[in-house]
Amino acid sequence: MNILELKNIGLTYYSKNGETQALKNVNMKIESGEFVSIVGPSGCGKTTILSIISGLLKPTEGEVILNTKYNPGYMFQKDQLFEWRTILKNVYLGLEITKTKTHTEIERVQNLLKKYGLWEFKDKYPRQLSGGMRQRAALIRTLALSPELLLLDEAFSALDFQNRLKVCDDVKNILTEEKATAILVTHDINEAISLSDKIIILTSKPGTVKDIIDLSDLKNLSPLKRRENPKSSIYFDKIWRELQ
Repeated sequence: MNILELKNIGLTYYSKNGETQALKNVNMKIESGEFVSIVGPSGCGKTTILSIISGLLKPTEGEVILNTKYNPGYMFQKDQLFEWRTILKNVYLGLEITKTKTHTEIERVQNLLKKYGLWEFKDKYPRQLSGGMRQRAALIRTLALSPELLLLDEAFSALDFQNRLKVCDDVKNILTEEKATAILVTHDINEAISLSDKIIILTSKPGTVKDIIDLSDLKNLSPLKRRENPKSSIYFDKIWRELQ
């Protein structure tokens, strides 16, 4: 089942200096449970697409069909954890804002912390955690609201290379366990290949879909194993050529 469909999405910005077309005829379908990455040249509208899906921006053309009960979860490049709140209080934040902090939801969030290795750090503050652990806490905070669709905007780019590899493995495992659907915007081709079921390549501005790369033959491999697989180099070369 398609959890999301974008039909002929276009976005034009208007200013006193004229019009700027950011997106043109963007079409894509995302199935439930898929991990999809969007890559493309700088300024092609990758983050703009996430903003449209989340409802932060309204397209000037086209239609967004979102088959979810709850609004999409959104993770940014920085973890956005509040330094004056403990990890436990940080992951409760969404429940407090939406007034859904029931006993059942508290228990579910606590189980997520236990399941993914953060329970013993629940009373620590963000500054006391590594970058990878902070990002894991931010992911659990997002999952606390039970989103069926997760939007990741350069969510790992603030981490150093070694931490990024570990967090990519963690995030992929968590999303698979929680049966979540994810869309990742990234500049890192290797990262996209290591995580995705398919990769959507955008053209330069105005951004439109140039190609969709199916990675189903790597589906059963972990992100680390994918990076070691010879097929990944073939996919990298293909995507790199399409981005030129």
